[in-house]
Amino acid sequence: MEQELRDLSDESGLGKRVRIQVSQALSEGVPTVTEIALRLGMSGRTLQRRLADQSLSFKALVDESRRELAERLLKETDYALNEIAFLTGFSEQSAFNRAFKRWGGQTPRSYRLGS
Repeated sequence: MEQELRDLSDESGLGKRVRIQVSQALSEGVPTVTEIALRLGMSGRTLQRRLADQSLSFKALVDESRRELAERLLKETDYALNEIAFLTGFSEQSAFNRAFKRWGGQTPRSYRLGS
């Protein structure tokens, strides 16, 4: 019980927990703050407040989750680029390509070939 209370009061892992939940939900589309909050057992407003207390934003965590998942899939799988786009919550490969280029300055294909 004491460990659970420490875990609840320890906000330092909140950003990581949000990124994990976002990554798991991405294949169904980009999750909302309310959806992720419910997975974490709190209201959307509470999640936003706790993230703000740590100078984190939900939007930035979603973007980071998508980038990390995309990089991992490009490095570790042979999935086609359109499949990776879908798995990271993009409805079209062109939107995925633009986002990936914004994240790292190169296309997903270039990133994969360089890995």
